[in-house]
Amino acid sequence: MRYLLIGNPNVGKSSIFNLMSESYAHVGNYGGITVEKKIGQFKFGELIDLPGTYSVSPSSEDEGIVTNSLIHENYDGIVNIVDSTHLKRNLHLSIQLLEFGRPIVMALNMMDELNHSGKKIDIKKLSKKLKCHVVGLSARTKEGIFDLVQQLENVGEKESFQLYYGKIIEEAIEQLMGLMKNPKNKALNRWLAIQILEGNHAILEHIEVNNPLQVELIVKKCEAAIIQNKVAFSLKGAIFNYRRDFINNLYNECLTTFTSLNKTKLVNQRIDRWITHPIIGFFIFLFVMFSIYFLTFDFLGNYISDAIGQLFEQIIPLAKSFLQILGAKEDGILMNLIIDGVLAGMSGVLVFVPQIGILFLLLAIIEGTGYMTRVAMMLDTLLSKFGLNGKSIVPLVTGIGCNVPAIMATRTIADKKERLLTILIIPFMSCSARIPVYGLLASIFFEKHRAIVILSMYIIGTVVALASAKILSLSIFKNTSNQFVLEIPPYRIPSGRNVFRQTKLMLMDFIEKAGKFILLGTIVLWFLQYMGPDGIAQTNDTSFLAYIGNFFAPLFQPLGFGTWKAASSLIVGFLAKELIVTSMIVIYGGESVYAQAITTSFMTGISAYSFMVFSLLYLPCLATVGVIHQETKSLRFTLFAVGFTFIIAYIVSFIIYQVGILFI
Repeated sequence: MRYLLIGNPNVGKSSIFNLMSESYAHVGNYGGITVEKKIGQFKFGELIDLPGTYSVSPSSEDEGIVTNSLIHENYDGIVNIVDSTHLKRNLHLSIQLLEFGRPIVMALNMMDELNHSGKKIDIKKLSKKLKCHVVGLSARTKEGIFDLVQQLENVGEKESFQLYYGKIIEEAIEQLMGLMKNPKNKALNRWLAIQILEGNHAILEHIEVNNPLQVELIVKKCEAAIIQNKVAFSLKGAIFNYRRDFINNLYNECLTTFTSLNKTKLVNQRIDRWITHPIIGFFIFLFVMFSIYFLTFDFLGNYISDAIGQLFEQIIPLAKSFLQILGAKEDGILMNLIIDGVLAGMSGVLVFVPQIGILFLLLAIIEGTGYMTRVAMMLDTLLSKFGLNGKSIVPLVTGIGCNVPAIMATRTIADKKERLLTILIIPFMSCSARIPVYGLLASIFFEKHRAIVILSMYIIGTVVALASAKILSLSIFKNTSNQFVLEIPPYRIPSGRNVFRQTKLMLMDFIEKAGKFILLGTIVLWFLQYMGPDGIAQTNDTSFLAYIGNFFAPLFQPLGFGTWKAASSLIVGFLAKELIVTSMIVIYGGESVYAQAITTSFMTGISAYSFMVFSLLYLPCLATVGVIHQETKSLRFTLFAVGFTFIIAYIVSFIIYQVGILFI
């Protein structure tokens, strides 16, 4: 059996998906996380987790996935996840799903929070009124999850739900149903007719009618009659009013208040006075982020990374001895490839895995509390001044983990120009793949101020992203709508299960991606360094890699790192940012000597900082470029994004280095 999981954003849909199935979907306490359907197995079949939406009439690309799945997906029923603490708002979507005519199980999530607020829902009465199965549960405490799973074993057909919309609209519905090409399915035809009258233009892409012009005429006549008879100011408004009246009556009948003291709301309000304050809240946000980076790169992560580095120092001699036993020559090609290429390159990146894991863990905890939603609300006014929509916060924050899913998350932004603008600036957000670059150079040149230096990379990336957005919004991307709707959830204690699984997923994704690119990249790098135009290179300066680097090196001279070694590292970094560190280690002959070699022949403190900034801002990695093209379907825009990021990176690094050397 197959079931669709559908609900408003931020109702705990993905959390329930994770509890019911063995598969995993990212869980966050703000809207717009699930931007693609995710499929998982559960006890009685298959679950399809769809993006959060407020209506089956899509206003953005991700919401369109819901409409498309409802009509075309092969499934046996729908699991409608509802936030019981916001029942009125959630029921607008529920009514649209009930009218569709497929078997539905309604899951009332956050029942524990509803109880803490002093309210209670009569589930039996609600089930009778809506003519569907209703289950109360809490994804946080796991209460009711078993009942929901068992309910899905046999979801029998119940009496169809049908809401009366008044004489004028009902006549129009009947007329539209008569134009449908599949007259047998009356429930579906009625639902389609209502959607057409409601103004769901996306529906017309999925259905066929006998006379499209007649459809348009019926809609216009119906709206004119609605306005003339003063039923509402518009046809869509009239449909909404009928649903709202039904929901209000249902709410009053099924929900009772046993105490007027809402402790949860009072606590939230007291905290929000400080957290969302336009000035104090901003400094709290900076303190939170600094604390995260201090714990990640100074207090915890550095010691674990040092331990792993020492472990690799013991592994490499053992690997060398093992290869010699197998017959490999000490100065032979195989020995150099494995020791100085693969092992040295991989150890140089994997040694930073603990820091990346701690960063992901802390971000997951902060996200799970509901704090990031407050940050989005607090920064919305600021973002709007730079031509961005408040929804841009979600992909921009996601970009700290990886730019690829961040760009996909822009599907929640309805306005096309705002979405393209957000896509264009996401590569400036410092993803996890850049952390090894910061960690390596900060450890060598800024050991006592490592956390501040690394935090400055994130600040620079954010400032450059906002400045770029402002420039582009005044030129290429004029006249954006800049509409922002965001639901503020209550503060919650993050679920340990969700935090662990989210951290594990992101960390394993980084290791898998890094391992794949590093293994291939180090082999290519080693070959380019080992071989030259005349055969085996006698020195690094006569290798293919040196020739390539020397060609581009003069370009980077004004930035403070105009050597072939720096240029080569940046070139291979286009494949994957992790390869920047890998290439530096391979070029300098292994992990044991690269620190001294870099300081003596490669960089000074200011040039190292300039290099870090350029690594942050320049070309997106190959995977990011690919997903930009995939999401925009425009080669011209993709090439523009590549060129734009390179130019901005060059300008910013040039300013930092040239100004910096004046004070040295």
